[in-house]
Amino acid sequence: MIRVLHVSREFEPRSSGVARHIHGLALALAGEADLHLEILAPRVDAEPGPYTLSRGSYAALGAAIARNNILHVHGARTPLAAAAAHLAALRGTPVLYTPHCYYDSGGSGKRLLKRAWDLSVERSLMRRSQAVILLHDGWPADLVRRGLQPRRTLIVPNCIDDAGSAADLPAQPLDGQPAILSIGRLDPIKRLDDVIAALRDPALGEAVLHLVGRGDDRPRLEALAQRLGVGTRVRFHGWQDDAATQRMMRGCDLMVLASEREGLPTVILEALLAGVPIACSDIDGNRAITQRVGWQAHFPLGAIPALAACLKQTAGRRVSAEVIEAVRSQFTWQRRAAELAGVYRQLHAQSQRA
Repeated sequence: MIRVLHVSREFEPRSSGVARHIHGLALALAGEADLHLEILAPRVDAEPGPYTLSRGSYAALGAAIARNNILHVHGARTPLAAAAAHLAALRGTPVLYTPHCYYDSGGSGKRLLKRAWDLSVERSLMRRSQAVILLHDGWPADLVRRGLQPRRTLIVPNCIDDAGSAADLPAQPLDGQPAILSIGRLDPIKRLDDVIAALRDPALGEAVLHLVGRGDDRPRLEALAQRLGVGTRVRFHGWQDDAATQRMMRGCDLMVLASEREGLPTVILEALLAGVPIACSDIDGNRAITQRVGWQAHFPLGAIPALAACLKQTAGRRVSAEVIEAVRSQFTWQRRAAELAGVYRQLHAQSQRA
C-alpha cells in the first residue's frame, strides 16, 4: 500500500478551491487498491470520505509524515507546506508540491514580503520537491519570472467531479433579465466591483447580480452598490451548499468570473459542464480553460463597457455538446486522476530503490 499525505492550511471543500481540488482527487483515487490518501489540515469542515482525515498543524507533521510514503503539499506561500516539506526532506520522504495560485496584490510592503518569501522559502521548497504540479501551460514561464526553478514540473489541471453535475438538478429561477450569478469568495481580487458597475449600463437596466459566497469584501461591495444606485439589483446570498448552488446555476441566465488573477478556476468548469454560459475576464488562468474547450466569452480586465456588452451577449447562450465533452475529457478527475496516481507510484518505486 502506498500512503500519500496531503497537507494544506485548510480542508473546507464546500468553500475552498484548493480543498475541492484535493477532495475531488481523493474521491477519484478511491478505487485504486494500492493507494491510500491522508489529508492533514488545521481547519477541517468536511464529511468523512474514502481517505483518512486528520485535523492538525505543525505539531502533527512529524508523526503524519512518518506513517506515509509520499508527501503532497498544497498552497503557494504557505508556512505549513514549507515546514512539512522540510521535515519530509530530512526523512528522505518524496515531496510533491502544487502551488495552485500566486496572488501578488497588496500594498508595497506586503508585495515586498511576498517577493522575499519567493526568493527564499518558496525557492527552497521548489528545490526540495521531486516534482511541482502546475495547473496549466502558462505556469512554467510564470515561475521563471519569479526566479523559481523547480527540478521537475508536471501539468495536471484543476479538475472537477463528473458525477453530480448541476445539469442533474431542478432549477431555482433567479430574478433579473438577465439573472447574473457569481459563485466564489468575496475578495477584491475577484473584481466584483466591476460587475456591479456594469449594472449601470443601459443594456443591463433590468439585470440582477446574484452573489454566492462569503468574504471580508462584502461591506465594501454593499456600499458600492448603494452608491451607484443599483443596490436593489445586487443580491447577497451568502454561503450556500452545493445542491443549492447548483440549483441556482440552473436558474440563472449566465455566470460571471471577473477576477484579476486565477490559478485555474473550477467555477468555469462547473458552469460549462452543466451547460451554463459564463462570461470571463481575459486572464491567463481563465483562457487556459476556455481556449482548450472552445468557449469564447471574454472581456478585457477592468473594462466596464466591454464587460457589460459581454454579459448581455452571453446571457442565455447555448453551451454546445462539443464544449461540454471537451470539459469532461480534459478537466474531470475521472479522466485525469490516473496521471497523479502514476506519479505517486513512480516516486514510491524510486524511493524504494534508493
